[in-house]
Amino acid sequence: MDVRFRFVEDDTVDGIEITVRAKNRDHKVEALFEAILSKLSQNAKKMLACQAFYEKYNINLDDVILLMRDGRYVTAVTTNGDHIIKDALSRAEELLDPIWFVRISQSEIVNLKYLEHWDFVSGGFIQIRMANGIKCYTSRRYTKQIREKIQKRRIGR
Repeated sequence: MDVRFRFVEDDTVDGIEITVRAKNRDHKVEALFEAILSKLSQNAKKMLACQAFYEKYNINLDDVILLMRDGRYVTAVTTNGDHIIKDALSRAEELLDPIWFVRISQSEIVNLKYLEHWDFVSGGFIQIRMANGIKCYTSRRYTKQIREKIQKRRIGR
């Protein structure tokens, strides 16, 4: 099977449009299509748009330790410092990998890659200690879901 890529500049398209054209839709085309989608999804979810004053930039999602709602904005605590995201926490959550990022309360999402220790404390809360000495507490609403996800991660190691 011969595969060709070409770029077509089109002012009417908002974003990027990818079209796969083939004579027949067989297993080779399906496999190629799945491989392309897999590669694109791996790369697309690696960056998060941030803004400092009027300067816009991207941060790598692999560096994010914690996302927390801070008034009208969301603060991303990373290994390189804190960054402000001018977007809702729920919208930022859509960009995150659900395997690694877990919502622990209405206002916080943590990256399990940076989880150092977790422990049950009174009242059904879980205390989570993250990298860089960050301590978080879960809300009771999310405790069961978090415990299951953390235990799956522990078994998977």
